Amino acid sequence: MKKIILLLAFVATVSVASAWSRKCDEAVMIVASEHLTPEAAKVVKKYLGKSYADDVQYLYDTERVEFKQMSKKDRRAAAEIHFLHLDSEFQPKNVKGKDALKATEQALEIIRNRNSHSKAEVTTALRTVINLMCDMHTIGHIRIESIPYSMQDFKIICYSGDTPKYNKRKHPVTWSRFWSIYDAWHNGVTGAMWADDYEYAYGDKAKQYAAGSLYDWAADCGKSASEIYKFIKPEYEMPRIQRNDLKELHFEMMAKLGYRLS
Repeated sequence: MKKIILLLAFVATVSVASAWSRKCDEAVMIVASEHLTPEAAKVVKKYLGKSYADDVQYLYDTERVEFKQMSKKDRRAAAEIHFLHLDSEFQPKNVKGKDALKATEQALEIIRNRNSHSKAEVTTALRTVINLMCDMHTIGHIRIESIPYSMQDFKIICYSGDTPKYNKRKHPVTWSRFWSIYDAWHNGVTGAMWADDYEYAYGDKAKQYAAGSLYDWAADCGKSASEIYKFIKPEYEMPRIQRNDLKELHFEMMAKLGYRLS
């Protein structure tokens, strides 16, 4: 049953707090949809009532407007749901309110009992799962108890060059938003082309990535983040060459998400 539930939840969505672009989510959506069972695809279509690409459009155009209408206090509360909190052993950390994992579990419960909920509630739950799973697979959205500075957002400094001679331009950016830099590097690439790249690079690991439970995936994401946090700290100065290295991790995390929602 768990597998079927997650198969339903590949609808591509990005909220205003997410670190990925519409095109990134479209690529993840395509990877996931290509691995759906016919039964799961029918259920998804039933609750969306539109094409997957149209649903991406809906969330960008509608949720962003709604977010802008919130008070600053409500915006802060809404943003917190997009972070994954783990303890030192990469297990769920009990936090006040909701984090990405708690909210995902709640949404999955609605999907499991979808016959007892309205179509609108189930549709929202489907969008919520992919939205927050996206956040859980974003390194900058992972907070680990044993790494104090990871427990809140911080700024790093990106340099325009790779050596001191060319490091004349500094670009301060928050760690949670840092990962969106890679979107701009692929302006000429469509979501479909990006999805093909994922399949080519990671397709042979699809079953390996998809194995396990929601908690296993959260722990895996936490372990990946902990390796990066060994050198990334507040005000860390990052040359372009290092951003190139982190790009590969970013793409692998997106590929993992696609296969885990399939």
